[in-house]
Amino acid sequence: MKFNADGSFYKITTITTQFIALNLLYLICCLPIITIGAATTALLDVTLHYADGEKGYLIKDYFLSLKRNWRQSTVVFLILLVPFLLLGFSSFFWFAFETIIGTVAGLATIAIAGLLLITFIMASALVARYENTTKQTLQNALLLVIAHPLKAICLLLIPLTIGCLAILMPSLKIILIAVGFSLSAYSSAFLLLSIFANHK
Repeated sequence: MKFNADGSFYKITTITTQFIALNLLYLICCLPIITIGAATTALLDVTLHYADGEKGYLIKDYFLSLKRNWRQSTVVFLILLVPFLLLGFSSFFWFAFETIIGTVAGLATIAIAGLLLITFIMASALVARYENTTKQTLQNALLLVIAHPLKAICLLLIPLTIGCLAILMPSLKIILIAVGFSLSAYSSAFLLLSIFANHK
């Protein structure tokens, strides 16, 4: 049997391997915790280019993006991390009362924390896609989330859905761990591109 480098099987295998490698690379880069912002920006950067038809080299381009955007993406991450952690702590505090008011307040803090998480995803994509000040990037991210609430909610639902599938369906756990983050970023890239297209 003759090997065909242009065949569909070879292309699918190559792409799958690259996305698995990209996923593992992302997980490794997130391990120091403080690097989550830079790792996420780089992941969104390469998947945005891939979704936009600018194929490139996923692994090589990931490192280039990491080097190029690490400073601003880390600052963005730390700015949003502090209130996110405070809101998380507040939600436990309110739910501990086990009252209607406590439950409502707890749910409100979770909702705001969710808003910050979506803003982080949007801001990471903006850092990857555009050059701007950190302050303006955060403002633009929040405004885009407010302007496109349904798409913004989907940005949060995509990783949550993949996470829930990994928990509820053990048979898929290994596959989802292998490609979960890269697949989530790639799926989110199409939503982000459609949002950005409305504000050129």
